[in-house]
Amino acid sequence: MRQSARLGLRVNDLLFVNEYLRNGRNATQAYRVVHPKASWACANVQGCRRLATPSVKNELARRLQVDGGITRDFLNGHLLRALDLAGDDALKITTVCRELGDLAGLKVQKVADVSDAVNAAPPDQRRALVAAALDAVN
Repeated sequence: MRQSARLGLRVNDLLFVNEYLRNGRNATQAYRVVHPKASWACANVQGCRRLATPSVKNELARRLQVDGGITRDFLNGHLLRALDLAGDDALKITTVCRELGDLAGLKVQKVADVSDAVNAAPPDQRRALVAAALDAVN
């Protein structure tokens, strides 16, 4: 294992993460602040690569959980509330919640695809189906 991966973030990665969160999550802009001589095209590619780095992903997930208050209970509660309001868009909402969980470092494991069952169920039964699926995952 490389020393930088074992010890965590490099200085430039830490500066990138700080700027990325400060500027509204624009990776290209953050990269150009850390590397002012980089062209826009280079910063665009390298900014995306920085976001894919495991140490940067872990730091962003940690900060989102701590600073943003995103927890598994928060996501579960919002998912259930959104499903009550969703109507026929339950699949879209479950997808968005799963992506938010991934972003926050809460890997939402997909044990079984319940989207079809949720969409086919009457609205009054959807909440119970999703709650049971969330309990099975947790």
